[in-house]
Amino acid sequence: MDHTEKKEIEKSFTMPILIDLVAMYVITGILLVVLAALLGRVDMSDAAVSIGIIATYIISCFAGGFFIGKKKKRKKYLWGFGVGVFYFLVLLLGNLAVNRGLNGQVIHMATTAVLCSLSGMAGGMIS
Repeated sequence: MDHTEKKEIEKSFTMPILIDLVAMYVITGILLVVLAALLGRVDMSDAAVSIGIIATYIISCFAGGFFIGKKKKRKKYLWGFGVGVFYFLVLLLGNLAVNRGLNGQVIHMATTAVLCSLSGMAGGMIS
């Protein structure tokens, strides 16, 4: 296998994942803007806001898993699981950068990891 073939294989592996991650974060941004608009118009409790954020993660990861599953014809559930994990890792890195640590949020982050990975896998399975 020459250098050009290796580049093509790497590109065919990473590009669909990167494109899906961008799509997932665009969906996340749109849903968070809708949630913020609702928060401005309706007096929402902290619990309702938390539910909205969790729903945003689930919808975004499900969509990402669905998109990657449509692109990849085999082992779609694993591809969906993978983009859910990558989505979570970006969230985790952002959280670590902003908060300079987890600050006692280990259980919350573990729950988010499970939600992101499983909803991504479900999206891949449905595709």
